[in-house]
Amino acid sequence: MSDSLAQFQTRLGHVFRKPELLRQALTHPGYANEHPEDGQHYQRLEFLGDAVIQFVVTAALFNLRPAEREGELSRLRVALTNGVFLAGLARELGLPAHLRLCTAEKKSGGSPTAIGDAYEAVVGAIFVDAGLPAAEAFIHRSYGDLEARLASLKIEDANPKGRLQERVQPLHGTGALRYETIQSGGADHAKEYASSVFLADRLLGTGRGSSKKIAEEAAARAALAHEM
Repeated sequence: MSDSLAQFQTRLGHVFRKPELLRQALTHPGYANEHPEDGQHYQRLEFLGDAVIQFVVTAALFNLRPAEREGELSRLRVALTNGVFLAGLARELGLPAHLRLCTAEKKSGGSPTAIGDAYEAVVGAIFVDAGLPAAEAFIHRSYGDLEARLASLKIEDANPKGRLQERVQPLHGTGALRYETIQSGGADHAKEYASSVFLADRLLGTGRGSSKKIAEEAAARAALAHEM
């Protein structure tokens, strides 16, 4: 393993027994497509890491806010586990400097989606390498003081689809909103989507993003920005 990755493990607070797991966690799918001889990309580890993060953050919030209702706890969890937030944690660790990116991603230094996905993959890699206690300890180290993190976030902006649903539901019921993907394009590793949200047949907003989920969230934010 290179000196830079050895130093990065110090930043992580975890020395890998299987260093290849860390290399995999830092390998973008597009890079693996361009360099198939260099091993696997991070998507499987990302899938696992996402589940571990959700569990650890849920348990932490449950203990931190004993009087909070389920709906508010869910809003707080979304704020602490969305891709933009995880990309911020990754940057604090210096993770982007170690990402193996495809040609398209290199131009921007890595999109927030790619960087956030890699953070999840690192969590997954630590879990596979040393189990849940090690992964949980890493998450707590990188998050730091959870109350301080929450105080720094704009919680109301974390779950725009949920907020739009709350606004619409009293007058129109639970099934009134409809999201449609109206455009998609780009290479597999650099997709862009456009989505619209409708109330019955009425267009409320349109947004774009690197995934359907992000595009739908952008559409919901656009709808919330206007009186309905």
